Amino acid sequence: MTAPKKPDSGSFRSDRPDSGTFRVPALSPETVAIQDVVSRMYQTQDPAELVQLLTSAAIAHTHAVGATVFLRDPEGAFKGGNHVLLPENTVIDYVCSQTRPITVPQADRWITVFPLRASATPLGLLVLDVTGVAEEVARLDLEPVTILSDQAAVLIHHAHMVRRSIGESTLLSNILDSITNAIVTLDLDGRITRLNRNAMAVLELSPDVVGRPYSEVFLPEVTKAVDGLLRETAQMGFAMERMATAKLASGLELNIALSLSILRDETWAPRGTIVVLRDMTASRELDRLRKLDTMKSEFVANVSHELKTPLTSIKAYTEALMDMTPEGQTRSFLKVIDEESDRLLFLINDLLNVSRIQSGKMKLNVDRTPPRAVVDEILGISKVQSDKHELVVEIAPTLPLMWLDKEKLKEVMVNLISNAIKYSPKGGKVWVRMFLESSNLKIQVQDQGIGIAKENIPNLFQAFYRVDSSHTAEIAGTGLGLVIVKAIIEHHGGRIWLDSEVGQGSVVSILLPVVHELNTSELGRQLGSMAEGG
Repeated sequence: MTAPKKPDSGSFRSDRPDSGTFRVPALSPETVAIQDVVSRMYQTQDPAELVQLLTSAAIAHTHAVGATVFLRDPEGAFKGGNHVLLPENTVIDYVCSQTRPITVPQADRWITVFPLRASATPLGLLVLDVTGVAEEVARLDLEPVTILSDQAAVLIHHAHMVRRSIGESTLLSNILDSITNAIVTLDLDGRITRLNRNAMAVLELSPDVVGRPYSEVFLPEVTKAVDGLLRETAQMGFAMERMATAKLASGLELNIALSLSILRDETWAPRGTIVVLRDMTASRELDRLRKLDTMKSEFVANVSHELKTPLTSIKAYTEALMDMTPEGQTRSFLKVIDEESDRLLFLINDLLNVSRIQSGKMKLNVDRTPPRAVVDEILGISKVQSDKHELVVEIAPTLPLMWLDKEKLKEVMVNLISNAIKYSPKGGKVWVRMFLESSNLKIQVQDQGIGIAKENIPNLFQAFYRVDSSHTAEIAGTGLGLVIVKAIIEHHGGRIWLDSEVGQGSVVSILLPVVHELNTSELGRQLGSMAEGG
């Protein structure tokens, strides 16, 4: 009995009784090498490593001198490889359109160019330097390199898409984290799919709540509000914002406003919901402070009105008594009462003006006025007169008529001149100037007084601000005058500023637009709203 004959190499005998013997083609070393490279390509997501695997395999197959890969950028330029081997545009166009390799001369060398394509899109080029071996390469079967180029192109494209997706996801996370509101996204089953940093802070959550139902991790009051929003959205297609008061583990109570919108995909199909939570604690506190500020302004206005009436009577009776009283000690006492009444009336008027400014109720009564009249009509007022000071008035002779609130501008000039006198305790000159400058009326009040330090100048136009200095300690004032002056000037469409140097005096400058005709088109940006109020 003879032993059974062994099957030939490369053949396979089936155990099934009805099968014969068939041969399995043996894989060539080149095919095995290609499979190995492709396998290694699929194990990486790094485009640089994919390029290295492709060029190494191409050089091994063709014995090329060198190899490089150019990738196409969004503008269509091929970049990234050895620029010496970059083919001419005609060669690139041919390779990309015909989708097959070509060997061509370039300068003092020969190159073989393979297209890298993902789907129908030219992704890049594989360029081999075949100088000295071009004839051998021309006789080679380049199909293995073409296969590797196609595989590499697909994987490089996929790697770029993955990186882009990761980058966009990171960007979206950064955007969500920068939003001050708390944002939570839910899927159709009510499970959390994403939440930003503020949501974790407000709701006292950690990142590992992603994937869990919101009802398990939200605070009970918030869960109840979200339940209601979801029901309302399901019934009506939208939901009104709801308020909830949530008590944190620390015992702190938060006032939260919740709103909800449907999360949709690119086909507009519902994918879940977006829950937006706003911490209203700060907003409510701000509203409370605004109400307090309004109440304060109204209180000041009401008290000032109530004080003004009896003070007016006191002043009137005092003046009457002074007229009936001969010179003497009694008359001097009455004069003190009269002067102090004036001081109180000025203070009350300042408080009323500041109250109107803060409440937006200041109005201008504008009329065609010669600017010089504003100065001429205040020169006899005691507040702008002083035995120790010389008032120098320098007014240009040809100033045009302007639409001004003369009474309020008189108040501005009295305030500025009296300040110049007060803050020049040793006397000296006080200049009042009016002239035209670039189609604007410029007003200046300059003194030779104590001056103001540079760091204090920005605060001068704030209510109740006074410079804390030994030089100003004995000078009476409320810190309201310049606030009122600034408001009046700005209501005229102008601006005011101050230049000063300690020990050298100060210059207050005002710039007012010259308005010749009172109409909406010309005054829209300057006096339109104020003229309506007047």
